[in-house]
Amino acid sequence: MSGRRHMPETGFIVPIVTDRAVLRFVERFHGIDVETMRLMIQRRCVDGVRYGASAVISDGAKFILRGDTVVSCYPKHWPSRDYREGGADG
Repeated sequence: MSGRRHMPETGFIVPIVTDRAVLRFVERFHGIDVETMRLMIQRRCVDGVRYGASAVISDGAKFILRGDTVVSCYPKHWPSRDYREGGADG
């Protein structure tokens, strides 16, 4: 068995919803401008990338960096960790 969950009432497989599907739903049906948000994150993280940081804290958020890529975001009070070594982002 694949480990997929089944609905107990019918036995049918519960669908997997990808991050992309959630993002597009938020963007297209709730009017969130994803590209503007991407630019905001880029501006907040550019110096951290330039100086090789593993995270950038800005406006109450902690943006997790892997090289020149922003891979995640948490509230700034989450425990610190050096994410440059390729560990999971949580």
